Amino acid sequence: MAALWTYPWTMVQEGLDEACESIVERGLDAITVSSHYHSVRSLQPQHPTALFRQFPGGCHFSPDADRFDECPIIPPTVTIDGFEDPLAEITAVAHDHGLTVNAWMVCLHNTRLGAMNPEYRIESAFGDSHDHSLCPSHPAVREYFATVVEALVDRSVDGIHLESIGFPSAFHGHGREFGHDKRQVLTDPAETVLLSQCFCTGCQHAAESRPVDLARAKARVRDLLGRALADPTTETPSLESLIRDEPILDALFEFRAMVVEALVGRLADAAGTVPLNYYVAESPGGADPEAVWPAGVRPDRLDASLDHMTAMCYVTDPTLARERVRTLKGMVDSPVDAGLTLDPGVVGTPSELHALVDILEDDLDGQLSFYHHGLLSETQLDWIGSAIGGS
Repeated sequence: MAALWTYPWTMVQEGLDEACESIVERGLDAITVSSHYHSVRSLQPQHPTALFRQFPGGCHFSPDADRFDECPIIPPTVTIDGFEDPLAEITAVAHDHGLTVNAWMVCLHNTRLGAMNPEYRIESAFGDSHDHSLCPSHPAVREYFATVVEALVDRSVDGIHLESIGFPSAFHGHGREFGHDKRQVLTDPAETVLLSQCFCTGCQHAAESRPVDLARAKARVRDLLGRALADPTTETPSLESLIRDEPILDALFEFRAMVVEALVGRLADAAGTVPLNYYVAESPGGADPEAVWPAGVRPDRLDASLDHMTAMCYVTDPTLARERVRTLKGMVDSPVDAGLTLDPGVVGTPSELHALVDILEDDLDGQLSFYHHGLLSETQLDWIGSAIGGS
C-alpha cells in the first residue's frame, strides 16, 4: 500500500475528482489528509498563480460544537475556500475513487492552540511558558485530543495518524509571534533537553500520583542549566549518564513516559475500531526510534495502544532507511510503515527514490508514504508513480 500526504487546499485547487484520479493513476491507493495541524506557509509548485498558501493552526474540518460542549478547550478552525467541512468532503470523494483516507493529526505542537489556552502550555524549570505546545499532563489536554479523534472517526476516515505526542523542545516554534530562534549558550543536546522539561501545574498534579519528586527534579534541572547559562564552557554530562547517575532525573524521564502513555491510551479509546498510527519522530530526539525517549516517547510502551507505527525515513541513504525500519520493528509488535520525502536536498533524483523504495519493500509490514502532495512538482509525482509501479 502506498500513500500520499496532502493538504485540503491542494486537493480543492486541482479539483477533488481530478486530484483523486491523478493520485490513483500514479499507483497510490491512499491519501493522508491534514486534519488537525500547526500553522503553515507552503510553496506549491503545481500552482504558480497561487504559489504560496498560508494558514493558522487548527482543525481542517468543521468541529461539531455539541461534541466539544464538555471540553474546556475549544477547537480552533481553519477556513479553506471551497469547503464546508474539508475532511468529510475529501473523504467522500476519495472513497468514490477507491482511495483509503487517513486523518493526519498533529497533536501537542500548535502555537495557535497554545496561545488560546495559556493555562495548558508547557513551562520550563525557570517558569517561562511556550505557546508552541500544550502539556499532555493536563487531563483537559488529553480530553481535547480524544474529542478531536472522536470527531475524525465521525467523518468515516479509515485511519488516524498521530504526530507530536511527546514533550517538545523549547526551541520548536511556529507562528507569527515566535520569531527567529536565537541562542548562543545552550548548544549541548543534553542542555536543550533539560531546558525543554515541563514543570507546569499539570505536571505537578500528575506527579502527585506517580513515583517522582517533581520539586527535587526541577531544582536539579535548574542547577545543571544555571551552570551552563553562567559559563558556556561548562561541560554538562550526557543525558544517558545523568539518568544513570542521578535517580531523580531517571524518575523524571520515567514520569514523562507515563504521561505520554496515558495520552496515547486515551486516544486509542477514542479511536475505537479505527486504526491508530504514530509517526516516530519528536523534537528533541529526531526520527531515530531509539532517540525519541527524551520527549517521553517509548515506542515499546505505546505498542499496545497503536495499530501501526511509521518509521520516518527522510534520508538519502537506503541502508539508513532500512536500518530505521528494522530498529523500530525490533522494538514493537505493531506493523511498521515508512515515510519518505522527496525534498531535493534529500532525494534529488528518481534513481535515489527507486533505491529507497526497493530496499524497503521486503521490510515493511504496511504502508509506504510520500511527502508531500502540495510541495511536489508534477515531475516528482511522476517519480513516485514510476517507483511504485504506477503510470
